[in-house]
Amino acid sequence: MFDYIFEGEADFEDFSLDDLKKVEKLLGVKLPESYINLMKIHNGGTLAYSILRSGRVPDGEVEITDLRGIDLEEGIGETNYLVEEWGMEKGLVIISGDGNYWLALDYRKHTGNEPPVVYIEEDTDEKPKQVAKTFELFLKKLEKPEEDDFDIEYEDDDEDDIIYTKEEFEHFVKEGESYVEIANCFEQFSQTDKDFDWFVTLAIKTIKFKEMEGIWYRVGEETLNKMNCTPKEKWSITLLDELADGFINFVDSNGFANPGVIKYGKKIKRKIEKL
Repeated sequence: MFDYIFEGEADFEDFSLDDLKKVEKLLGVKLPESYINLMKIHNGGTLAYSILRSGRVPDGEVEITDLRGIDLEEGIGETNYLVEEWGMEKGLVIISGDGNYWLALDYRKHTGNEPPVVYIEEDTDEKPKQVAKTFELFLKKLEKPEEDDFDIEYEDDDEDDIIYTKEEFEHFVKEGESYVEIANCFEQFSQTDKDFDWFVTLAIKTIKFKEMEGIWYRVGEETLNKMNCTPKEKWSITLLDELADGFINFVDSNGFANPGVIKYGKKIKRKIEKL
């Protein structure tokens, strides 16, 4: 099957036949068999094979960061809300996207369970563009990102990686000016089970930086990594709840909600609920 396209754990737990029927009823469609079968193995998540090449997308290549899973309230279950919130046409089932782009199953003129897949670029007057005749053909088009030559050269460098101190991390967050330094600090300190409360406190402060676009995703990913590295008995539920609420209620500098950021809050909430 195509489960090789994912990296990391699935966004959602396994769904039942009853769950599937409820989602399809909510959306008013029959989902593709290839999509259902893939979600049975890996119900949504981050993509390792994330590059889509097509003459119908900007610059001939785009990155699809994740695929939404089958869930009544989240995943593709958020479609009706997203379509209304972002002014998209009814008949689209959103399977990926964060506001900068959307990827959807296009049922606007399709009545079966094998609709085409379309790409929607935000902030343009462009109409949805078909990038694959079926969902299965879309999966076959996904490629793994190529390693950049600069990255390869850097990895072979003899110089040691920069090691940040806690004081430096706190300073970068306090100043709120250096995306690279802050992102590197979050990555470094997420790889141990030490200073969990301190780490989450800095994460709460950092997601309030509205102008530092993109840092929110790094904070979300590294917080999940920190949780995976840290025994659950060391988790501060109060702080994690505050961070999760910060993600869920997040709006950018233009006052818009960002589904790509919101999902991290929901993931953290789900981990807490399993305790």
